Amino acid sequence: MKIILKSICKSYAGKEVIRDLSFTFEEGKPVVIEGESGIGKTTLLKILMGLEKPDSGEVLFDEVQQEKVRFAPVFQETRLIESLDAVSNVKLAAHSVSEERIEEELKALIPEDELHKKVCDLSGGTRRRVEIVRAVMSPSDVLIMDEPLTGLDDKTEDKVIAYINNNINGRLFIASSHNKRLCAGAHSLVLQ
Repeated sequence: MKIILKSICKSYAGKEVIRDLSFTFEEGKPVVIEGESGIGKTTLLKILMGLEKPDSGEVLFDEVQQEKVRFAPVFQETRLIESLDAVSNVKLAAHSVSEERIEEELKALIPEDELHKKVCDLSGGTRRRVEIVRAVMSPSDVLIMDEPLTGLDDKTEDKVIAYINNNINGRLFIASSHNKRLCAGAHSLVLQ
């Protein structure tokens, strides 16, 4: 599958954030979107998922209709259900996966004693890791991660980077990040 951007432009209140951007995203060719804060990385990810519309230009999906593309996102802000535990939050997206398997995946990134704590009792970094596992385990065609390493120390970053790289599994992978180590062999799309 490919996602093809043709001359994408987007402005907010007269301020241009994306100008005449053309790019092709392809399976097997991970892309990390780079650029300064406020340059349009999050906006571009939302356009790709259909959560925002470009002012002009086109987003084309090769081989499949856009409505049938399954996205598994990690947003910048936490999107977990606070009253549920980590396992239950992942299970909502990966409903056909056993609870035991979900626990094993989560244990790769968070301490075992936090698996069944309510999300509201977890640190920001732990929540971020739960969201990454949820996205990875979701049945999807495209993994999209907006600054997935935010709030993680170097040692934890290394574990998360390895986990992501080992679990792309042929899906199209697109992330925004200031960390160039995020995805092994990733292509860079630098927004200016």
